[in-house]
Amino acid sequence: MLSNLLSNYRTVAGLAFVVLAVVLVEFFEVRASIYPSLLPFFEWLKYSSWIGYLGITYGSVYATIQAGHLISMAIIGGTVLVTDLRLLGVLLKDIPSETITKGTHQCFKYSLMVAIATGIFCAAGVADKVYYMPVFWIKMLALLTGSGFMFFIKQPLLNSRPHHEIDPWTLRILAAASIFIWFTVAATGRWIGFS
Repeated sequence: MLSNLLSNYRTVAGLAFVVLAVVLVEFFEVRASIYPSLLPFFEWLKYSSWIGYLGITYGSVYATIQAGHLISMAIIGGTVLVTDLRLLGVLLKDIPSETITKGTHQCFKYSLMVAIATGIFCAAGVADKVYYMPVFWIKMLALLTGSGFMFFIKQPLLNSRPHHEIDPWTLRILAAASIFIWFTVAATGRWIGFS
């Protein structure tokens, strides 16, 4: 029975294992031993890389890239909200949820790529600052969790069969979890801006 359950939910079990590993790493303070070894990389990113140089030297370039980052994050937030509120039955009830999820997922993927590329640039300009900010590391974990959730749990489940064949409570839990994760990404990103 256990092997049958694991074969049906291999991706969920894999992600649960990753989350458990992250919790154990935090509990046993393994990150605290890895954390100092990352400082030279962050210093290199700011002072030796070309993206760090551009971010420090040309404020208008940094501001333009940062605007692109914020726009891409807003698009991610919009796609997540439209998809998840449709799955919850709050928005766009007259359009099949399959149509919404397939259309928004394409937009989500491209926006995520832009957000990551521009986020690296934004972090490079202030790498010595964000390295010491716990909220930066929380955002990175939330972003990793959100991306993993989207690509390994949410989309495979939504693409596996017509949505009316999926238990409605599963869809609601999926949507609520997605909103929570991506709200955490947005809130921690905003918190970085205030720090």
